[in-house]
Amino acid sequence: MTGEELSKKIKSGEFFHEEDFSGMDCKGLDLSGGVFSEVCFDNCDFTGAKLKEAIFNNCSIKNAIFFQANLNETNFIKCNLEKAGFKGISYEFIKFIGSEMVQADFSNSKFEGMCVFSDANLDGASFINSNLATTVFNSCKMQNVNFSEAVLYKAVFYECEFENNNFLKTSIHLSGFFNAIFEETNFSDMDLTQVQFYNSKLNNCDFSGAKLKQSGFIQSSLKGSKFDNAYLEYANFYEAKLSEASFINAYMKMATMQKSQLLKTNFTSANLYQAQMEEVAAENSIFEGADLTYADLSHASIKNSNFSNANMFMANMHEADDENTVWRGSNKTLARGTDQDRLKSEQWGKQ
Repeated sequence: MTGEELSKKIKSGEFFHEEDFSGMDCKGLDLSGGVFSEVCFDNCDFTGAKLKEAIFNNCSIKNAIFFQANLNETNFIKCNLEKAGFKGISYEFIKFIGSEMVQADFSNSKFEGMCVFSDANLDGASFINSNLATTVFNSCKMQNVNFSEAVLYKAVFYECEFENNNFLKTSIHLSGFFNAIFEETNFSDMDLTQVQFYNSKLNNCDFSGAKLKQSGFIQSSLKGSKFDNAYLEYANFYEAKLSEASFINAYMKMATMQKSQLLKTNFTSANLYQAQMEEVAAENSIFEGADLTYADLSHASIKNSNFSNANMFMANMHEADDENTVWRGSNKTLARGTDQDRLKSEQWGKQ
């Protein structure tokens, strides 16, 4: 069967099941609304083809070319799209569900109108210089994916696995990563303003010099991660695991860290003006030369920590445990101690 014959049969309402169309030339053809189940399209050329609202179910489409094809509202369900080429396409409402997409190429493409990748294997895929506005990735494998120079605006990632990803010159704004897995990822010097990482694993990641104003890391694990010289004004680390992380010279004005784990964490010369640090566990940590003016350390555990030369002006030390803590050169005397009226209220509330 030729591509032209296939187009005519689709227009007559015919469905296709267990066919082999591998190597078919479909350039510029109208295949809109086609329904294909367990069909082989390996090595097919769909350049410039119209595939709007087409459905591919359990199809093999390896090494196929979709350059400048119309794939609006197209559905790929449980398909094998290994090394398929989707370069230079504008998509609207396209869906890839449960599909193998290893090394697929989406570079220079534009995604609009809630495009969805769900339960897809995107290992080694390329989104170089692509616009992924409002795109949703759900339970996807994303090792070695290249996002360099891509724009992620209001993109959402649920329970995705990342590893060895390239975010060089990537723009990420108002996007969310939920229950995501990042290990040893390099985010240094990136603009991640208002990006949210919720309950995600970000151990040993590098955020050095990154812009993270109003970013969120609620209940995320960031053990051993680096935030040296990062801009973290209003950042939210509520209940985050930050043990052995480094915030040397970080700007953390009014950052939130309530109930966070800060064991052996380094805040040397960090700006923690008005930081909210109630009930943090910060034993054996370093705050040498840090500015904690008006910071709230109520009920914090800061045992065996180093606050040498720290600015503690009006810091709230209500019921803070500072056993064996070093205060050499600091102005701890200017901090506020335990508020007896508040303490009585707290004790009464526990009865």
